[in-house]
Amino acid sequence: MEAKKQSFDIGFPDNDVILLVEGQKFHVNKAVLSDHSPVFTTMLNKESTAKEIVLEDKKAVDVVEFLKSFYPNMKHPITGANVLQVLTLAHEYQSPLVADCENFMIRMCTPKSGVRVSTLLDYILAGEKYSLTRFLEAAVEFCAKIDFDFLTGKQFLKQFKSFKMTEDLRIYSKFSNIEMKTRYAIAMKRVQHLEMNRRKLENSQTVEDDNKIPLL
Repeated sequence: MEAKKQSFDIGFPDNDVILLVEGQKFHVNKAVLSDHSPVFTTMLNKESTAKEIVLEDKKAVDVVEFLKSFYPNMKHPITGANVLQVLTLAHEYQSPLVADCENFMIRMCTPKSGVRVSTLLDYILAGEKYSLTRFLEAAVEFCAKIDFDFLTGKQFLKQFKSFKMTEDLRIYSKFSNIEMKTRYAIAMKRVQHLEMNRRKLENSQTVEDDNKIPLL
């Protein structure tokens, strides 16, 4: 049986078109969409008389997060909970939110951010997919000061044997999917970091500690 289509008006003003996503209707404004995205502009011009526009292969929850991130009187902030949702659609629709997402991920490249290993690897994979060069540079610098056992998942096996390697393998899989040039850049920066600390030890100077980030 076909799922019943639901209609949602989540507060978008002056509605004059409907976006249909996974059977859910979102009442939105053409001018707002066009002002934000050239892709929306092309789409709306092509279907100028359409009352409903179907967005194929999209998840309704992702579309909601994307729209709320730029819609007037909403503009929800980019957070760890929605950054990858928003980034995917922002890139597809050539939205300025791509820069906002990249800036957020750059801010996560510090020990104080509390970013987890698995999340950091997700960000790197997204950064590679969408060519976020500023973020990738920051991520390489950050990861160079993280023990490789953390980045590859081996630390889970050492500290959380109850996981039976599930988490270990999941993180290893993510790390393995990172492009070779990024892994090489991290490794080279890591060598530089260790070499700098070696020289400091020889001169009785204080060495820089590795970045400590949560495993879970």
